[in-house]
Amino acid sequence: MIVAIWIVALLLLALWSLAGWGLHALLLGGVQWVGDLKPLLERIPFSVWIERWVPGWQDAIRLALDLMQSLLGWLGGAAPVLVWVVWAVGAVLLLGFAALLSLVVALVRKNSPPPPAPTPV
Repeated sequence: MIVAIWIVALLLLALWSLAGWGLHALLLGGVQWVGDLKPLLERIPFSVWIERWVPGWQDAIRLALDLMQSLLGWLGGAAPVLVWVVWAVGAVLLLGFAALLSLVVALVRKNSPPPPAPTPV
């Protein structure tokens, strides 16, 4: 059980590291790609149907893209430090949780009665 806990924890740590790398690349890649998404809004298929169900969705997406562009531009300078801090906090929490689960499993094993011995036939 302890091995399974640590295998899952290490897989989650690898995914967390991949997410951190992606965030770092996104923040350092610049903000010009966000502006390139606006013309793509006009070419979304079935946009008339979407407009019937969610009125004003294109304006909301344009506003979200503008906010994302300004936020990414603001965070761009602090990206290396920000990503390392967020990654480190997440990694410590993940490994700490795995250590806590391992401790719980070890304590439960220690306090549980031994299985009955098999009777010879």
